[in-house]
Amino acid sequence: MKRTLILFQKAVRAVGCANGQGGKHLGCESAVSILRNSPHLKNVKVPIEWSAVVEEVATGRQWNALQGVTQTNRRLARETRKVIESGEDLVVFGGDHSCAIGTWSGIAAALRPRGELGLIWVDAHMDAHTPESTPSGNIHGMPVSHLLGFGEKNLIQIEDQMPKIFPHNFCMVGIRSYEEGEQELLEKLGVRIFYMHEVERRGITDVMQEAVYIATRNSCGFGMSIDIDGFDVSFAPAVGTPAEGGINAEQFMKALLTVDLSKLVATEIVEFLPRFDDQNKTSERLVASLVESIYATKFFQQNSAAHIKQQVQISDKAAEVIESRQKQQQTV
Repeated sequence: MKRTLILFQKAVRAVGCANGQGGKHLGCESAVSILRNSPHLKNVKVPIEWSAVVEEVATGRQWNALQGVTQTNRRLARETRKVIESGEDLVVFGGDHSCAIGTWSGIAAALRPRGELGLIWVDAHMDAHTPESTPSGNIHGMPVSHLLGFGEKNLIQIEDQMPKIFPHNFCMVGIRSYEEGEQELLEKLGVRIFYMHEVERRGITDVMQEAVYIATRNSCGFGMSIDIDGFDVSFAPAVGTPAEGGINAEQFMKALLTVDLSKLVATEIVEFLPRFDDQNKTSERLVASLVESIYATKFFQQNSAAHIKQQVQISDKAAEVIESRQKQQQTV
């Protein structure tokens, strides 16, 4: 389809993961097909080029989903690793949040020769249960613990045996619904958690500036894993586990204009449950707006930096020419 509104030549590579068995409600697995055909996503002002779509291996629900979730995440990790190793910008459209294990395992493995991966987790929930602490058994409530190296060994060791994220490179934004076991693990590890009451007190701009600092200070690149239930339900009605309150999505996207996205290597957007969307396709529109906001901002920053660098180089060259002429005149 011809895109008449595209403002940037650089493309974002999209990988889909059609998974839902790890979640509370079935339906998130249909998000990828909806988004791939979404007129709202097709009309964003940055080109999106679809790559692989990983189909879910279904083996059951709750802990019976383990084998399938493991296989699905292994396939997803291979795809995300390939994109990052090729040097492309990446957006992953997932189903339930258990796909984060595959997304960031692949990316961490790709970046490891250069350094550590940083990650900002935007969510209403901590998603940091282990198999021992979970009250529900749903694996979409466990990706954070496994990325940090705690939990079921087959999920921890996807792509390599190292932790995918280290606590000092990781932070969470918008948290307001959680259980004691996962909170205890994260606080023991020293993970920086921006609870929703702090976001409301300080403002999302101030919080995101600190979050990007945490994710970039010791890393060679960072990512954002965005569960759309992190936003107020008025912006994201199509979610399976809504929580009262939440981030104002418009303010979040404005906040991105104030942070340095030059080290952003990937964005993941998950937990869109299409059958819960309203007639205005509010959640579908939100996903498209997030992609456009994030990558239009990043590409604008890159273009501006490249222009400034070019002007500096031209100025330096001009200074050399002037200095050379002055020396010649002095000689004469």
